[in-house]
Amino acid sequence: MKTTEKKNTTATTNKIWKKAAALPRRIWAVGGAIALAVVIAWLMLAPAQKEAPPVPSSSGVTQTGGVPGRQPPASAAIPDTIMPWEQPAFIQAVRLQPSRPTRMDSLKAEVEAAPAAPEKLVYTYQWKVNDLVIEEAVGDTLNLSAFHKRDLVTVTVTPYDGETAGLAVASSIVAIHSVPPSLELNAMRRARKTGEPIEMQLVGAAPDGDQITFNLEAPHVPGMTIDQRSGKISWRLQPEQKGVFRFGAAVEDDNGTKVTKIFEITAE
Repeated sequence: MKTTEKKNTTATTNKIWKKAAALPRRIWAVGGAIALAVVIAWLMLAPAQKEAPPVPSSSGVTQTGGVPGRQPPASAAIPDTIMPWEQPAFIQAVRLQPSRPTRMDSLKAEVEAAPAAPEKLVYTYQWKVNDLVIEEAVGDTLNLSAFHKRDLVTVTVTPYDGETAGLAVASSIVAIHSVPPSLELNAMRRARKTGEPIEMQLVGAAPDGDQITFNLEAPHVPGMTIDQRSGKISWRLQPEQKGVFRFGAAVEDDNGTKVTKIFEITAE
């Protein structure tokens, strides 16, 4: 019985294939195009049904994809964090004094609190020199003796009201300047003969090892000249020049740091 049914099925299938083979080629082409379109559509839509991959959150907790609109369990909730723009602005400005420090100075951070800030605030300070944190500097003052001219210094101040940390504020960058050179009138040699100039010697030194030059400044004295490199002053007295005279002199290093003084001499 089963053998007969199998033969009948085979015969029916053969008849269908013979009829299909007799169909025009146009019908075969249309049918193939439809089948191809169905396969492409299935391949494009199938990935959208896959489960969304885990997504790491900013707090390190991994959130997994699930049914849209469904809330995650309470145990997976991410704790709230205070973002920088949400921190209270307790500080209005931070300034460094002096504004042109040298290695012989100590920089002090002056904090200007915001108008709406609490009356009692605690500050922490982070000092940086050439963008490197100075770990041992924890107060509002930084001694500059261990650093060099042209080093760049800044400080960041963070305020606390006892419970909350306010927004940290950084000062502007301040450069360490060279130590001003010294200037003294060291010696004077009076003229031995009539018409011979009086000679005086300026002495200066730059602690940072800079080259220095000397100049005469106001008030000027007629007949007085200077050697800019050595600091030697020559003064050829005029017949009418007698009494006390005041003259200015200056020393300047190659960084543009200048010191000016006024000296007094007596002509007899």
